Amino acid sequence: MIYTSNTELPEKEEGKDYCFLAGSIDLDLSGNWRKAVIEEINDSMHFFDPTRTDHNKLNDTQMKEHIKWELDALNLSDRILLNFLPNAKSPISLAELGMYVRSSKLMVVCPDQFYQRRYVGVLCDKYDTPFFDSLEEAVKHLKDNIQTRGLN
Repeated sequence: MIYTSNTELPEKEEGKDYCFLAGSIDLDLSGNWRKAVIEEINDSMHFFDPTRTDHNKLNDTQMKEHIKWELDALNLSDRILLNFLPNAKSPISLAELGMYVRSSKLMVVCPDQFYQRRYVGVLCDKYDTPFFDSLEEAVKHLKDNIQTRGLN
């Protein structure tokens, strides 16, 4: 199941993992990394996808509700896949990194081209947060971890 900020957050289903797809958003890209992750993992877990194509058009009240939904979904999730795109600034993603780097639910994708890669890498290393160069590596890790837990 895929939950967006246009849907109500669920009661957690027994035996299912919930993954928040955090990270860079570039609505002009031809590919959608969140959609690719969801398709690769299939029905093995539920996803929180914060993508809003109308993000820049939200009024203050709508933006406040969207942010609250994201914070509640991050808190509810069992895992957070945080993906930094190479040419993005990602200030909100950097804030989410700081909020969850000490938790056991965060895993980070940060390519060499990301402008703050060294900082992100050192932070993840200090707190034993799984760190990957590519989304494909992170998805493989996520899939292997699901299978290890016997949820597949």
